[in-house]
Amino acid sequence: MVKQTSGYPEPPQSTLDTRACSAASYQGLDTDPDAPLPSLSDRETQSPFSDLMTLPLPRNVKWFLTRLVPAISQKLPRVDRLLSTLCYAFIFLFVAFRTRITLIQIGSMKAATGLPILSGVIAFRVLVLSRHDLTRACVNPDGATTDIAMATPVPVRKIGSLKIWVVNAWVDTARLPVGRQKLHLNIYAGSRHAGHIRRFVTIRPQEDIAACLPDGIQDSDAFVPSPSDKTMGTIDHVLSLPVERHRPQRQIFSGAIRSILILRTDQLGDVSASLPAMARLRTLFPEARITVLSQKAIAPVLVASGVADEYLSLSLSYNSRTERRFLTAEAEHAVRDSLRGREFDLAIDLSPGTESQPLMLLCAARYRVSFKPGQFPFIDFGIEVTSRDKINRKAVVNHAAHVSMLVSALEGAMHMRQTVVPRLPSNSDASILGDHGVEKKGYIVVHSGARHPINRWPLPNFLAFCADFQAVARIPILLFIDKDDLTDAIKAQCEGLDGVKLMPSIDMNAFDTLLSHTLLLVANDTGPKHLAATRGVNVVSIAIPRVNWQEWGQNRGGVILSRRVPCAGCGLNDRHACGMDAACVVSVPVATVLEAALEEIAYGKGDTRSD
Repeated sequence: MVKQTSGYPEPPQSTLDTRACSAASYQGLDTDPDAPLPSLSDRETQSPFSDLMTLPLPRNVKWFLTRLVPAISQKLPRVDRLLSTLCYAFIFLFVAFRTRITLIQIGSMKAATGLPILSGVIAFRVLVLSRHDLTRACVNPDGATTDIAMATPVPVRKIGSLKIWVVNAWVDTARLPVGRQKLHLNIYAGSRHAGHIRRFVTIRPQEDIAACLPDGIQDSDAFVPSPSDKTMGTIDHVLSLPVERHRPQRQIFSGAIRSILILRTDQLGDVSASLPAMARLRTLFPEARITVLSQKAIAPVLVASGVADEYLSLSLSYNSRTERRFLTAEAEHAVRDSLRGREFDLAIDLSPGTESQPLMLLCAARYRVSFKPGQFPFIDFGIEVTSRDKINRKAVVNHAAHVSMLVSALEGAMHMRQTVVPRLPSNSDASILGDHGVEKKGYIVVHSGARHPINRWPLPNFLAFCADFQAVARIPILLFIDKDDLTDAIKAQCEGLDGVKLMPSIDMNAFDTLLSHTLLLVANDTGPKHLAATRGVNVVSIAIPRVNWQEWGQNRGGVILSRRVPCAGCGLNDRHACGMDAACVVSVPVATVLEAALEEIAYGKGDTRSD
């Protein structure tokens, strides 16, 4: 008689005793208490060549300075100073008779070939290394002598007798003919022609760009339309445009997703492992019409799974020598025909490889999603998944889970508002509020500081805002000012503001308490606004578009104020390197910030908006 058992049989016991392996005793092969921390070290104090890294030098020269010379210096510290002197002498000789210019930016859009596509008002930004005192920069179309834009070079740094200059020229491309052409930028030191740079570009009417990229035109601070008043200067036009008022993003898509193309052009195992991800997409977008593109032989499996409304197929041949699958000329023609003229709101390639992503370019898609976003600039959203076995360092996440992680990440991007993390009740809260003469939700906080000066709305604007807000709202204001800005004159000015309390330096617990119980925070694009938003407080943030407002605007609650400028996305931390003296943030009017703050106060006395 056979004894019946329930459940699964016990797995065989390993011959290796791992019972002694615990978190307390685990070491691993990589553990090294003396491991170097290069990304956390002060590189400037370690290398005498850090000043040279910002210079517009050829790649091979930078490689020599960043790789070979530091290696020699480390091995032979006695020659370090000599090498430094020789390198500076070399750089001086390198530019002694010629100004060196490096392109930073020319517009924000690019064709698949890398050729800049210019439309509306664009930024032509360069870095210049010169021993001359530069006075102006002019932008000209090819074959023309008329300047269509001018800018003043701004000195950024000085190394010996050499100076680094930045030029940020704003160009109205409506003054240029449509089509491919060369654009020139000439640098002058007084009447002397000091340098020149030219680039091929393609000019497209802004109406075409608006038709091709309606979401980008609507949401991006980097697109600036050309002026309708041709008598107005380009800079004056840009700074006269209304400040944008953004609500924190709810999801990555700006509109409904009604049509989806799913690609999985691999073999049966790959497609089978992707079926759960396809089913999840069906659940996430129940109203969308879904089309799947797969190999012809596998289509019956997909049809039987009910993951799509339409099934397209392609035929891949196999090369046994290269062990790769490929499209024959006939098969390529067929797949191009099947996708030509098709339009989808979303195209998503579920392959973690790098072969099939370009197929998404054969049709129009508002959003393209895939793995390997770093290798394919046309991908709007993507992830990379890496997992490693402890012994052979190969992947351990199974393929079905790997593929589904892309869909899970996309689902997360569709629900970007994170939950409020309130401050835990504390007996000290009441005393902290009482010490500063305020009650819960009975005051606002204004924070004028930021780590990077480029992020700061001017302090006089904050003081003017406090005066105007107090005159209208009669709500107490707790004003925080960085100690570096707190001069005797500023202190005296604050003392003359009714209803405004200039806050002393307080510890982080007290600061968190005051932020958590305020009615509203008005601040720069800096840490306090993120803490306040996480605590559920509405925020009016004055954002500088050096990074996109979508990425670094507060996650929830309130409004993000930013200005459209053609150099948006510059990523600069140094205000001197801007070339426009951070006009994008310093030009935000006090009246705009006041209006936004009063609107937030009026709406539910600080309750988080539903929009």
